[in-house]
Amino acid sequence: MEDNARKFIAYVIDPNFLKKNSAVSFLLVVDWLITQEDSEKKIVYKKFDNGEIQFLLVEKTISNNNRITTKKKLSESEYKDLLASSKVHLEKKRYEFNFTQNNILFALKYDEFKEKKLIMLEVDGTNETERNTFKAEEFPYKLTEVTGDMRYYGYRVVGML
Repeated sequence: MEDNARKFIAYVIDPNFLKKNSAVSFLLVVDWLITQEDSEKKIVYKKFDNGEIQFLLVEKTISNNNRITTKKKLSESEYKDLLASSKVHLEKKRYEFNFTQNNILFALKYDEFKEKKLIMLEVDGTNETERNTFKAEEFPYKLTEVTGDMRYYGYRVVGML
């Protein structure tokens, strides 16, 4: 799966806006096992507001300037076994929702890191052309684009907190 969403530093988004846009929220705990310049491997713990818990193994590689993601479900015991190999740890609250701008539907991921020291918004579309039509200045909350700034990708974001 391609993972080339645009990235923005965001400022607090009103919970009513998230609710109005049917945002699904969950605690997201990420532990990286491999942190290389062009690839990363991590385990993910997701706890949804309804109590559901998911464990995942996620691998990302960069090839021809595209980030490719593969995901595999894990059992709780597999997750716990891999957790011992964690090199970098991160916790955040994630909200996922759709947002329509100029008749184009975008998939958004809004992340509030601990103590709201950093808030990020990822904007994705069905392809690069569509993604590039998103206008940050027309979004109802202030955004600063950081797409391409590797400090905000994967395990590197921990250094920005």
